Amino acid sequence: MNIHLTTKDDDLMHPHALSSRARRHGWNIQSTRPPTGLLLTLCRDAWRLEVSFTDRAPQHATISGPGFANGTAVNLRSINALVRCDPNRIGRLAESAAEGGPPTRRHAREASSRR
Repeated sequence: MNIHLTTKDDDLMHPHALSSRARRHGWNIQSTRPPTGLLLTLCRDAWRLEVSFTDRAPQHATISGPGFANGTAVNLRSINALVRCDPNRIGRLAESAAEGGPPTRRHAREASSRR
């Protein structure tokens, strides 16, 4: 018998949980099912965040918006912070995520405390 125990982090990246969180933070959501999994496209103001999933695991994420080329890759650990971020401050957070690093604690705190 196989038992799969989930952790809190598993739920944070589940496509349905991400969709719900994005909706709560004002993102419009489109989902498509390419042959390899699921693609969530989140749009808010001038920003577009695309996250591709295989099963429940995000495989790749890109962001487009002011100052970013279409489809700039971002660190997967930054997805939730980008979704929760205030639209006026997402650029700074996206910069850090596009450089491959996770959002800094300071940027994440600023993004959530100024909502």
